[in-house]
Amino acid sequence: MKSSRAAIRYAKALIQESIEVDSLESMYSDMQVVLNTFQENDNLKFLVESRVVKNSLKLSTLKLIFKNLSKLSLKFIDVLSENNRIDLLEAISFKFIELYKDYKGIQSALVTTAVPLNAEMKSEVLEVVSKLTNKQTILENKIDKTLIGGFILRVGDVEYNSSFKNKLKTIKQVFTKNTNLSIQ
Repeated sequence: MKSSRAAIRYAKALIQESIEVDSLESMYSDMQVVLNTFQENDNLKFLVESRVVKNSLKLSTLKLIFKNLSKLSLKFIDVLSENNRIDLLEAISFKFIELYKDYKGIQSALVTTAVPLNAEMKSEVLEVVSKLTNKQTILENKIDKTLIGGFILRVGDVEYNSSFKNKLKTIKQVFTKNTNLSIQ
């Protein structure tokens, strides 16, 4: 997905308009639908980014696919078409969701484990992260069987790696580093 200053500007304008007309929650829901649709359909990405396909065809296709979105969302797609920026729709929806979460004080956290977390562990991780950052947190659990055990927690730009895989890698580095020392 390409991200540009134009996508950020459109997302900011859309969030401001949504706040003004008191439809922020419905717009957030719409942008999630748009983003998920683009992420699940590579053909849609190719259609929207194509320089061969006319904007009118792109617009009619998007209106058909997203016919259940709110009036404001459909109007926004019209504006993008008029400005020849319809290819930015996916990036704009992604940026809108980021701006929405920032506006609401919500952050995303990703915990990667070897096995799925149970409800109790999820709530404990959410509680700890929320206390540390003083923000409401949405937790996503990713499974990576190569970790063997432990976890990797990523909140924003900060990552805490407490996986067995990482610990074994660290031990290996220490051993290979120490074997180069001469014994006296």
